[in-house]
Amino acid sequence: MGKNIKKAEYDETPFGIISNSEILTKMDLDVLEPLKGELKETFIKSQVFRTRTEMEVSVLNDLKFPTPALKYWQSVREQNVMFEALVMLSYDYRKNIVEIKIKERDINKEKDELKKELIRIEIDKKIFISKTQEKTAKDRIRELKAWSEIKEREAENMSKEDLNEVNNSQLIGYTKRWINQSIQMGENGSPAERQNLLGQLRSGILTCIENDLINKVLENYSEEVVDKIKKEYKI
Repeated sequence: MGKNIKKAEYDETPFGIISNSEILTKMDLDVLEPLKGELKETFIKSQVFRTRTEMEVSVLNDLKFPTPALKYWQSVREQNVMFEALVMLSYDYRKNIVEIKIKERDINKEKDELKKELIRIEIDKKIFISKTQEKTAKDRIRELKAWSEIKEREAENMSKEDLNEVNNSQLIGYTKRWINQSIQMGENGSPAERQNLLGQLRSGILTCIENDLINKVLENYSEEVVDKIKKEYKI
């Protein structure tokens, strides 16, 4: 199966399938022809999953994940999801390769030319699927490595306790998140949004007080914010 084609690349097969299917007009095919090289490059270069920028800015933004520990434990979760998906993709890839071998065996036995043509189309389709799976796996490896780098960076600013136990890290981090969101929201937001946020914030602060973590939560906030919280919760 495509022994001369590198992993996560493809040959002329997809273009031949498009052409032979007659789905496009001659004019459309003429437009596609000079784009073949570019489309092959695009297939290789395009990222399937999040870029490092998206991971840092969209997923681990400072408003939602204000502490190194919160960023670290979210990265653990994201990395594990990506790894489990890679394992499942590996099963699908193996199954697809076996199905190609079965189709190749069947085509050698088939006498009817039209049925042979149908089998050949299925083989070409599965080969393209395998190339897409290889590309997906390659991009999962890239993201796994990126999460590893982020975890290592955030771990440098964490205590051994934070690295070994997630609950206190999440409690402190999420409470900081709710304080930040409350400050940002101010008097805006719908009644439902405000009620939900203030409910989370109250639960977080009271639990932090109960677990003697409130001083860690209030670190790096202005005197005005600290005084307001201490007064409201009678700390």
